Amino acid sequence: MASKTKSSKRKSRRQRRKQNTRRKIVRYSIFAVVSYLVFLIATFPASLATSFITSNPQLKNQVKITAVSGTIWSGSAANVQISGVNLGALKWQVSALPLLIGEISSYVNFKNLSSSSSNISGSGTIAMTFGGSLMLDDFSAAFPVDALTPFMYGMPARFSGDVQLRVDEMILEPGTRMNLKSKISVANAGLVSPQKIDYGNISIQATPNDSGTQLVLNDQGGPLILDGNVKLKGNGVYNINLSMGARETASKDLENGLRFLGRRDSSGKYNYRSNGKL
Repeated sequence: MASKTKSSKRKSRRQRRKQNTRRKIVRYSIFAVVSYLVFLIATFPASLATSFITSNPQLKNQVKITAVSGTIWSGSAANVQISGVNLGALKWQVSALPLLIGEISSYVNFKNLSSSSSNISGSGTIAMTFGGSLMLDDFSAAFPVDALTPFMYGMPARFSGDVQLRVDEMILEPGTRMNLKSKISVANAGLVSPQKIDYGNISIQATPNDSGTQLVLNDQGGPLILDGNVKLKGNGVYNINLSMGARETASKDLENGLRFLGRRDSSGKYNYRSNGKL
């Protein structure tokens, strides 16, 4: 009787060892598969990811990317062009943690020094949620106004100036929210064609206002006197309220151009009002 009991215990111990061995094999197998998947994701070539963009019928004519290297998490491109605007060389670093809350966040740095007339540079964090919201954080950029010429196609005038942009925070939820906290400086602003007119330096301060943004515009003592604001609601409705004039140093062309705005008020300035929707 005792021998049967000992035999039963030995069988039980063997079975437990076999079960433990099988569990270990399963755990190691799962660990190996997960590790391999993580490796594949972590080393996913950036060139393969960007090929989906450049082959998309709606994007391939708007986005041009060349000489891509690295991974989707950390990579670079020798040249990036978006809607005709050449950003130059681009580097990015994607953060993995925001993915847990449905957000793709990446630090980007771009620079185009191909010619003195089109120098563009910028850096900061750009994030996008799976729901389509766009966010900027601690973002700065510098570019000449004429670098944005592709966006001004069809306009009867060309403008000049050097823009310094600093965005502390921007949240864009299409149709519902447009919050912007930013400072924009335009040096040597002016009109290039159909005639040349100098405006001077202009400052624009943007602050969030409910679901929208208010932009306050001021001149910095140049030929153009400028004071006013632009109120932008979250749904894209805007209201422009500007007061403009010409200093003694202004050209006759600037004075004559302001007359198209209507009559001067008691202070000698011209008022411009406009409403609409983006």
